[in-house]
Amino acid sequence: MPYFDHNATTPPLPEAMEALTRTALEAWGNPSSLHEAGRKAKQVVEEAREQVADFLQASPPEILFTSGGTEACNLGLLGVASAFRRAQRPGRHIVASAIEHPAVKAPLIALEAEGWEVTWIRPDADGVVAVEAVEAALRPDTVLCAVMAANNEVGSIQPYAEIGARLRARDVLYFCDMIQAVGKIPLDLAAANVDLASFAAHKIGGPKGVGALYVRKGLASRPEAFVRGGGQERGLRGGTENVPGIAGFGAAAAWWGPRHALNERERLRALRDLLQGALRERIPEIRINGPASMWRRLPNTLHASFPGARSDTMVMALDLRGIAVSAGSACASGSVKPSEVLLAMGRSPEEAVSGLRFSLGFGNTAREMPALAAAVAAVYAAARR
Repeated sequence: MPYFDHNATTPPLPEAMEALTRTALEAWGNPSSLHEAGRKAKQVVEEAREQVADFLQASPPEILFTSGGTEACNLGLLGVASAFRRAQRPGRHIVASAIEHPAVKAPLIALEAEGWEVTWIRPDADGVVAVEAVEAALRPDTVLCAVMAANNEVGSIQPYAEIGARLRARDVLYFCDMIQAVGKIPLDLAAANVDLASFAAHKIGGPKGVGALYVRKGLASRPEAFVRGGGQERGLRGGTENVPGIAGFGAAAAWWGPRHALNERERLRALRDLLQGALRERIPEIRINGPASMWRRLPNTLHASFPGARSDTMVMALDLRGIAVSAGSACASGSVKPSEVLLAMGRSPEEAVSGLRFSLGFGNTAREMPALAAAVAAVYAAARR
């Protein structure tokens, strides 16, 4: 099946599946146990922690394993808010971008219901949050800011390092959702000026059900655990570790070494540009969403609005042709909800229900791009009729 939805999830890397399977069979002990089986499992966890930390340019103690990216986001945001309350730190104001993933938005909305105030910053027409807009939203009582590294829908890369520098100077904690950016742009957490960041293994060819939260070393306001139990992950995430999943995460991170990462980014950027040209040639009226500069978009991501058509209709029609793409909006019960990201970018409701996202990855080739464009053009013509 031609698969063009890698921002949703990626096919597993053979190296990750080999590590997962081997660990499940050979290192099945409980990492908290003191005997040999437990020590063997603990060693697997710590080796994977080193692999993930090395990939992210962090130190191993700064990496906490979770059940996935959503838990990492919740732990980072709700955990820090809980720590602020317990420490009776003054200030209950949060600044966040309006294009955050639901895994970030939902915890922030929950905090609003508890009395916190959130200022939601709209991006520009390209889907980029301006550093100046973030700084202008800061107040004396601002204690936390959440701006993602790259948008999962239109692929716009945010100036997260510059935002982090401004926040650090104002003593405002910075949570950055890096789930969609990992592997697609160079990340150096040691130089990124972020305090907390979330990651998911299945976005880089690792298994589902495992993620990580980066907690900067020396952070005064460490998040409080909300999954309580045996005190695993330095007391921040209770529960027996998913050792096979963590091993798969480590193996996937190790695969994305500097050479592989650079080669894959350049390869995917060339494919994306080829697809964009082919789509424009066949459907001149489409509108590309995201920065005009292809270097300010994730190298694998192309998002476009198709005037006069609905994204859910086109997704299903392409699926019937055996082609997997994503709607730029949430489909449910036969209706399509306008994309909140496109609305925040100033698009009309009509444009916000006509977006398709093509996200490329492992296995995609240049041969597929003209064929994909031809299929999209045929489906688009039928959808308009």
